[in-house]
Order: sequence, then C-alpha cells, then structure tokens
Amino acid sequence: MRRLLLAVLLAASCPAFAQPAGVDAQLFAAIAAGRELAAEGLVLREHADVNARDAEHETPLMRAVERNMVELAGVLVKAGASLYARTANGETALHLAALSSNPAMTELLVKAGADPKARNDDGESVLFWAALTGNARTVAALLAGGADPNVADLKGDTPLHAAADSGSVETVRLLLPVTKNPQAKDREGETARDLAAARGYEDVVALLEKWKPEASGSNYRTVPVDSPDNPLNREP
Repeated sequence: MRRLLLAVLLAASCPAFAQPAGVDAQLFAAIAAGRELAAEGLVLREHADVNARDAEHETPLMRAVERNMVELAGVLVKAGASLYARTANGETALHLAALSSNPAMTELLVKAGADPKARNDDGESVLFWAALTGNARTVAALLAGGADPNVADLKGDTPLHAAADSGSVETVRLLLPVTKNPQAKDREGETARDLAAARGYEDVVALLEKWKPEASGSNYRTVPVDSPDNPLNREP
C-alpha cells in the first residue's frame, strides 16, 4: 500500500493533459514557486480560473493543498474552486490534504463542504489515506467531519489496515473504538494485526491483540476531537 504515496508524489501513472495558458498558467507557476501572495493576487485581481487544470489534470486548489498553502486554499474555495474535482486517478483535494500531518487544511476543506467519505478509483477513502500516512490528528479531524472508518477499498483494506501498515500507534488507537470489526481480513486474508506484524511494529501488534470491545458488545462509536476520551488529548 505504501507505493500509493510514491504514486501521489510523482504522479507517475497520470496521463498528460493540455497545458494551461495565460493568467491560469501564471497561477499554477506561482503556486509551484511557493509565491502564495502572488497566487492570491492572480485569483482576486486577475480573475484566474480557479477550476483550471494543469498538465497533470490537477486544479489550483489541489496544488495549493499539496503545498500546504492553507490561506490560498481558503481564497480559492471562496472564489468558487470545486471541492469535488477529481485527479486522473479519482482523488479529491481532500484526499491530498489527508497526506498532511497538519489538520488545518483538512478542517478547512471539510468545513467548506468537501466530502469526507470520498473515494478514489481504487476505492480508497480520504480517511484511508490519512491513516496510511499515520497522521493521527488528520484522522481525528476526518472522523469528526463524518468520515466512515468502516469502508474498505477494492482490495478489502480498511482504514485500520492502513493505520496498522503505517506503524502509528496513535492512529490505530483512534480508529479501534470506531471500527466495527478490527479482525476484518482483506482480499489476501490479512488482518490489521497481520500487516503490523509483517512490518515489525510490535507496539501496534500488542495494541491490536489486547483490544477488547466494550461490555455492551459494540465498540462502534464516534470520538469528538475535543473529547477527553480522544487518545490525542490524553497525557503521555
């Protein structure tokens, strides 16, 4: 599953699309160069097309998200940037935000109306991507925004599988209380515990092995980000 991250960063599998021109090309160039204020000016004063596509079929919002330009992303959203636009592989801007350890971008997009249940062409959800990269705070933000922790991708992997594969104890701890079946197997017959064991993540394996559902018989519940029950708010 980790090759997913390389595919995102390198866009190796994306076909080439037409290059943007004029002020739209300037907008993409400004974002690529990290010139956030210049990019904002092109949107607000030069009226660049906030839904233009570059040669990799990404929008200015997607590029801003990849560069972690939170303020520019806000400007683009207010100017009408689509939150539902997809990359050539079916990812939304929220998928890209899920790769960041900073939850601010995810929170901005979810508040603006981005779909926290969006899935790409491989059936991978936004939450799956956040879990795969071990971003516990981003996972918490997505759960608070309504992401479904029990949707598997086309290979049968759940967000808990992804979290176990990342080796992040905090992310696994966040997902366990809201996962209906922590022992679910993917299409290769592997559980989240199996993936953690294969990578040598002993702390994750121990956590998954000792996990017990609540006495009521159901361990499915949501945990608000600011709740004292949220593992991220507990003292180490």
